[in-house]
Amino acid sequence: MTAPASTITGVNRIGLAVTDLDRSLDFFAGPTGLETATRRTVEPAWRHLMSTPGPVEVASLRGPNATIELVEFGELATSSPIPVQGPGVTHLCFQSHATSELYKRFIDHGAREVSRNAPVDLGGYGVRYGYARDPDGIMFEVEQLDRPPFDASVWVAHVALVSPDIDRLVDFYTAVLGVEPHRRVNKVVGPRIDEVTNLDDVRVRAAWFNTGNMLLELWEYVHPATPPPSGIRAVEAAGVHRFVFEVGDLDAELQRLDAAGASRTGPPVGDPATDGREVYARDPDGNLFGLLELPAGAPTSIDQLRRIDWM
Repeated sequence: MTAPASTITGVNRIGLAVTDLDRSLDFFAGPTGLETATRRTVEPAWRHLMSTPGPVEVASLRGPNATIELVEFGELATSSPIPVQGPGVTHLCFQSHATSELYKRFIDHGAREVSRNAPVDLGGYGVRYGYARDPDGIMFEVEQLDRPPFDASVWVAHVALVSPDIDRLVDFYTAVLGVEPHRRVNKVVGPRIDEVTNLDDVRVRAAWFNTGNMLLELWEYVHPATPPPSGIRAVEAAGVHRFVFEVGDLDAELQRLDAAGASRTGPPVGDPATDGREVYARDPDGNLFGLLELPAGAPTSIDQLRRIDWM
């Protein structure tokens, strides 16, 4: 059976597992100015994936184009940070105007630098890059733009997946999203990318999908090589533990998931955090993602937020 046309409208939320919710809210909101949209204790739609299912405290930071959802697991969230070269969901990215010096604001707020000499000018095209880690070791990227295409102070630019087999992952997300990558490169090299990644003699392959409100960024490190996943990463492990696509028709998207060969973790369930209906699955590398259908006019829908209109 041919899968129906995609009803995915973008990335509704990026979920981060943290040890201390108050500390994480201050860490990400302080430099960015993002405000807490909601904070409550819920039984999450993905509770069946927890080592000990039960209620968790969840808070969301609403950006102009997407939501960052912080989930507190306390000591359960302690784990080794995902290396820059992966594998896994290695980071999320914030963009801002260069004059705001967002990278420096994060460092002044307690972030640990990953990049060398950041922010790094990769090619003289008006964008400077830097990686850093929060107190839980969660990596994030800041891109400082001389001429941002948006008028917000901060933009949630992308979530990044690093894979040992980018071709397989591109094929998978092409099937899930119903679109080809809007850009692919097979050889990213040079001293500036070494500075950004804090690795030597880097060679990277990459692809970017435009989901509508942000990018899904895929990387494969050819050198140093991205290793294969060693197993399924626990949802409680500190880091970007899931990302959620918003859909217009969940039942239709289930057909697309099955056609793409996704591994569903369970049936669709009601999500009390969003008043929607949600299902979770894993991609070929084991990364956890969700599909969320919301009622018409839901305040948590990305329909209420900004879209990419410059690509």
